[in-house]
Amino acid sequence: MKFKSISARNKRTGWNVENMQFNPMLTLLVGASGVGKTKILNIIRMLTRVARGESFNGFEWEIEFEQNGRNYVWEGEFAIIEVNQPLMRDMEVGNDEAPIVREMVLDNGEEMIKRSSDGIRYKGNDLVKLDNSKSVVELLKEESSIKPIYDGFKQCYALEVADSSLRFAPMASMYKNMTFDAMQIKQMSNISPLEKLYFLRVNKLKEFDLICQAFHSIFPNVEQIDVLLSKAFDDFFTVVARIKEKGVEPWIEHFDISSGMFRTLLQITAMVMANDGDVIMIDEFENGLGVNCINELADLIMEPEANIQVVMTSHHPYIINAIPVKDWKILTRNGSDVQVHTADELHIGEHSKHEAFMQLLQTREYKTGTRN
Repeated sequence: MKFKSISARNKRTGWNVENMQFNPMLTLLVGASGVGKTKILNIIRMLTRVARGESFNGFEWEIEFEQNGRNYVWEGEFAIIEVNQPLMRDMEVGNDEAPIVREMVLDNGEEMIKRSSDGIRYKGNDLVKLDNSKSVVELLKEESSIKPIYDGFKQCYALEVADSSLRFAPMASMYKNMTFDAMQIKQMSNISPLEKLYFLRVNKLKEFDLICQAFHSIFPNVEQIDVLLSKAFDDFFTVVARIKEKGVEPWIEHFDISSGMFRTLLQITAMVMANDGDVIMIDEFENGLGVNCINELADLIMEPEANIQVVMTSHHPYIINAIPVKDWKILTRNGSDVQVHTADELHIGEHSKHEAFMQLLQTREYKTGTRN
């Protein structure tokens, strides 16, 4: 899947972004704190959940994307409902109550699905009454013309590797004695990079060695990496990592690995094990990383082996400076309205990359988060 553009609105608060354009390979969202960079990523997360049947109170969207060589537009709108629980008032918390009041899917410019209060028309035919809180992508996911859309959104995920907390690993628990090849591991959905690294190690696949080599190039004192299962209770396990450093006799166990090392290991694993068509979101890419990690990881993101799309945010000068100016999207906000600008619009980067970064820092848009 490749995102082309997104527009979205929270009808209860008025928060609104119009025509956010994405680059085919990498989009770096930059701007002052509070302008909406993370919200853009949250919109993508929400759309992946809408595609799987969740509803979001007062959420309205339009997205254009490419999947399997076809161009799609999917738009829709949830009604606003009164919710008593304070947590459920947040648009970004899914619930099962808000109905969809309109929805449409275009396939290469041709109307495939149109939904209104009167019902759903699919390829010109009226359908029986279906659950009005679930998207047509979820309801019709078994149809041959809708399944590619549903499968595409399954490949959208946030790379959340900020901590080393132990989590249950159901896939590793169930399939610890089975044999997998690298492609099968890449296609395992909803498992963490650490679990993928475990499957690579136990199956003695070359990708494990490639990840170790990339990690060693950043941390040359690390001689070995190990990933194993730790029993929690009964047949439930967690996946833990450990490293062996030069001149240090005992292994450095999971919770003693530095946060920067741990995040770097998982970032490398995620990029090496990315699958064609993945859309990967990374919020504040630099969190927990030292300067020695940033350039290496930025290179992995800019030159992935798979045909993927990355959408990421950053405040860090090393990151912003490492990413080509053409891939920047500079966000500003006027009240509840978020605007998205290219470097060309703000006359940034006409000469050197360093000059472009310094120009960015001096713009009113970057310093204040507003355009006017």
